[in-house]
Amino acid sequence: MDTRSITYKRPVVLLLDNSDAFVRRVIREECNPSTNADWRAEKLKDFIDSHSDGDRLSIEEVCKEIGLPTSVRQTRRLFKTSTGISVRKYAKNKRLAFAARQLQATRAPIKVIALEIGYRRTAEFTRSFKELFRLSPLEFRRIWSRRESAA
Repeated sequence: MDTRSITYKRPVVLLLDNSDAFVRRVIREECNPSTNADWRAEKLKDFIDSHSDGDRLSIEEVCKEIGLPTSVRQTRRLFKTSTGISVRKYAKNKRLAFAARQLQATRAPIKVIALEIGYRRTAEFTRSFKELFRLSPLEFRRIWSRRESAA
């Protein structure tokens, strides 16, 4: 008979100062491009960073707009090699980070915020948000509004 004991370790909860710190920690916004990052990937990253509030353009449209002389396939490969994350996932995370900031800073309905960042259905937005942050948008708003009122 095996009598090994099971020990329970209490989970550690890290309290962060504000929701921006939380968002940055969850999505690792400061992705560390390699030192030999391709200038085209950097240009695409900068474009996504400045348009994370709902513009859902195709990679082909973005390449034309910023003047990248590459194919869609090559652009995707260059971006993933330079940043370690796909273009689609990076753009989605940036849009969700924008939504998280909106949830904290405004009293706008969740449905409106979802539409602002390009989601047609609130359920799809909620699913994506919860997948990334492990909280529903409503839970996120409640937690950070309580923290703001307690401070």
